[in-house]
Amino acid sequence: MGALDFLNPINTAVSAAKSIVEIWSNLKDKKDRENSSIAADLTDLMEELRKTHSTIVKLVSPLRRIPDNHATFGNDFVAVYNDFRDFYDAFDFGDARTHCHKIRQIRTRMARRQPRFGTNTQWQELFSTLHALDNSDLDVIEHYYKPFTKQFDSAMNGIYQRVQSNEIPQAISEKNAFLASLGPEYDKNKAALEEMTDLVGELTAGL
Repeated sequence: MGALDFLNPINTAVSAAKSIVEIWSNLKDKKDRENSSIAADLTDLMEELRKTHSTIVKLVSPLRRIPDNHATFGNDFVAVYNDFRDFYDAFDFGDARTHCHKIRQIRTRMARRQPRFGTNTQWQELFSTLHALDNSDLDVIEHYYKPFTKQFDSAMNGIYQRVQSNEIPQAISEKNAFLASLGPEYDKNKAALEEMTDLVGELTAGL
């Protein structure tokens, strides 16, 4: 299993929600009370689904942007590391992620409204993916998300020690090895975050 594969169920839910948002965006009566209520629920859903992705991108992106320049890497990394320490040490990673009990509340609310757009198949697909998230919360957080944040912290500390010892080539090598361990999943999930952000913007603009 890849380091970020635990995000796949969220990505599946986003794809299911996107097909419904696309139909909603073409409605002539978006501001009808019931349609507006569903759109508000979809917005809440996207905001909740994007939390874990957003936190991971905030962690990883600054490290990816550091050039492999031996002359500047030390200073560049220390600046990123100091920002990371401020962020990591003060951040509540248990709170800054997708909460599946909130997903459950939103799913229940949407199901109660009996939406008047989209097909039954589309809504059932969305509800089934959200139901899967309902039941995976503790397992995902304890077995994948928390270990990932600890792994990232350990990698950053290791690179920092290399820099402090003026072992720049080794520091660069460790940085690249860690980023490579994330595989193509990081780019896929970064794109998913951008898609969720766009969907929130589309929904908000139509309300």
